[in-house]
Amino acid sequence: MLCQLNISNRFKSENFDIRKKKVSFIIFHYTETKNLEDAIKLLTNKKRKVSCHYVIDYNGSIYNLVDIKKRAWHAGESSWENLMDINSRSIGIEIVNPGEKKKIKYKVKQINSLIELTKLLKKKFKISDSRILGHSDIAPQRKIDPGIYFPWKKLNENDIGLWVKDKYDKSKLTEKDFLFFLDNLKKFGYPYITNNLKSKNKQIIESFHRHHLPKMVGKRLTKSSLLKSIDLLKIKNS
Repeated sequence: MLCQLNISNRFKSENFDIRKKKVSFIIFHYTETKNLEDAIKLLTNKKRKVSCHYVIDYNGSIYNLVDIKKRAWHAGESSWENLMDINSRSIGIEIVNPGEKKKIKYKVKQINSLIELTKLLKKKFKISDSRILGHSDIAPQRKIDPGIYFPWKKLNENDIGLWVKDKYDKSKLTEKDFLFFLDNLKKFGYPYITNNLKSKNKQIIESFHRHHLPKMVGKRLTKSSLLKSIDLLKIKNS
């Protein structure tokens, strides 16, 4: 089925091992490099021990670095829905982009290729939309990619991933609201959350915002976030 796309096998990475689980996730990353050449050097470097299954260049070209039957090393220490070893459970897709801090938006051709590739993979492996995620979702304490410029809404418009409309409410969360919100994030799948009000859940909350409310990144938590979490759980459980 993937042969429907023009996927290049020009570059190969030896950074992989045996899958221990069935594929049930697709994880998006940005390369944090200026160009494809630097990305390939990084993802094939034996000393760095990182890799992915696919890389998408600025012009939309897709490169397969690791066979999808194999376990690529893109997720690192991560979790979702209390599941570990996301590397074994996922297909990792890297998009050439220098990173959120550089404030460079993804190219239209890149996203169009990503949509087509993801649609095929989603169908082939029967992957749930709730398990099409960013690196920051599954590793919120370490990662921020694919960042606030990643067009999750556009992907959802193409039947990829979960998305709901914003409901803006600037009201401050009460202690009860805050615990309700954290519980929703847990139920949705986010890892490493504790219900201790004194604990540092900031990185997990920012990860949720990066994916679902990018305008809220770095801002004070309000009921907008709580309402978003409620609506997302509804569609996930529907």
